[in-house]
Amino acid sequence: MHRIKHDGPPESTARLSIAISVISSSPEIAAACRYHLEQLCPAGDFSIEQCYSPSEAPYGSHVYVWDYESCPSLPPAMAAADFAVKLVIAKKASLSDVLHNHAGLNLNLLPGPVSDLSLRVALGSALVSLRLLPQAASAAFLDLDWNLLLKNLLEANAKLHEFDEDRTNFVTRAIHDIRVPLMAVQGYCDLLLAGHVGSIHQEHAQILGRMKRSLTRLQRIVEAVMTLGAGSRLSSQPKFENASLEACIQQAVHEVQPMAERKQISVNVYLEPLSDSLLMDPAQMEQVLVNLLDNGCKFTPRGGAITIRGRSFSSDGSAGPFQTPDGYRLDISDTGPGIRPEHIERIFDEHTSYGDPMSRSGSGLGLAICRMIVQAHKGRIWASSDDRGATFSLVLPMVPSFHDLPLVNATL
Repeated sequence: MHRIKHDGPPESTARLSIAISVISSSPEIAAACRYHLEQLCPAGDFSIEQCYSPSEAPYGSHVYVWDYESCPSLPPAMAAADFAVKLVIAKKASLSDVLHNHAGLNLNLLPGPVSDLSLRVALGSALVSLRLLPQAASAAFLDLDWNLLLKNLLEANAKLHEFDEDRTNFVTRAIHDIRVPLMAVQGYCDLLLAGHVGSIHQEHAQILGRMKRSLTRLQRIVEAVMTLGAGSRLSSQPKFENASLEACIQQAVHEVQPMAERKQISVNVYLEPLSDSLLMDPAQMEQVLVNLLDNGCKFTPRGGAITIRGRSFSSDGSAGPFQTPDGYRLDISDTGPGIRPEHIERIFDEHTSYGDPMSRSGSGLGLAICRMIVQAHKGRIWASSDDRGATFSLVLPMVPSFHDLPLVNATL
C-alpha cells in the first residue's frame, strides 16, 4: 500500500479531510487522481492510498476507485461501504459482468481506458455529492468547461459513426463473397433436379429438394444478416398467403433432426387444429422455426427434449393476456439450462447469446432475425424461463386480410 498525502496551506480556514482509495496495480491511475484532486480542492487536505490488491483497501474511505481489469476481485472495504462513492474502471467488454456480479452495490462505471476528463468529472461529481468540497470549489467544478465536454462527446460520436461505417462495409463485402458460391451450389441442385446430368431416383430427388430448401433458407439468412448488419429494415417484405403452419413445422423439424439425433434429443409436436386461415410467408416462418429449434438443440443437453405446442385462441380473452385479433400461439420449450432473468429482456437483441459461454456458437443474430420476421407479420415473440428450461413463444394473427390488421395486443 502506498500513501500519497497532500496538505493544504497553513492559512487555509476550510480544511477538508478527503480519503480516496485507489485499488489498482497501475500507478498512473493514482497519479491522475492526485492531479485532479489538486485541481478540484487546492485549499483542501486529502490523501490517496493506492492499494495493489483488493484486500489492502482501507475501510472508511470517502471514494473508492477500483481498476477492475488489474484487480478483478471486489475489495471487501468497498463492498462494506454504505455511503462512499464507488467508481469502477472496466473495459466495455467487462461492464456487463461487473453489473451482474456486483448488483446492488450502486457502482459508478467508467469505461476503460478512462480519459482524464472522464476521471476528473467522476471525482468532482463524487466530492460534490458527498458535500466534501467547500462552496467555492463546488461552484468552480460546476462551472467546468462544458464546451470541452461537448467537444469530447462530438468527437466520440464521430468515431462511433466511423466504426459503424467500417462494420457495414465489412459485412457487405463478406456477404458478397458468400453469395457467389451459394448461388453456384443452388444452380447445381437445379441441374440435378431437372435431370440435365442424368436421371435420378425419386428418393434422391427428395433429398435434393430438401437440400435446395436448406440452401434457400441459408440465402435468406445471409440477406437478413446483411440487413441487420447495415442497420436497415427487413429488405424483403413477407409474401403473404394462406399457408400451412403444420407444413412449416414439419420442414423445420426435418432440418434440425440430424443435430437432434446426434445429441439424442427427442422433438415432440402437439398441435391443435387451426380454427381459421393463417396468413403468413411460409418461407420466412420456416426460417423462424428453424432458428428457434436450432437454438433449442444447441442448449439442450444430450438425452433432453424439445416440445412444440400450438393452439388457437379467440378474442374473448380465454387465452390469457392476448386480446384481439384471434390468433395462433406456438410454444417451443427445451430442457436446457434456461435463461438468466437479466438476459430475458435483451435476448432478441443483436449479437446477444445466453447460456454457458463455452457452449455458445454463432453470431447471436438468430433470435434478432426471428423477431424481425415475426414483427413483419404483425405478431409477437418473447421468451420465458424456469428451472425446467427455456420457452420461446410466438403468436400470429388469423385474419382474412393483412392490410386491416392491428398489432396483436399482448402483455409479455
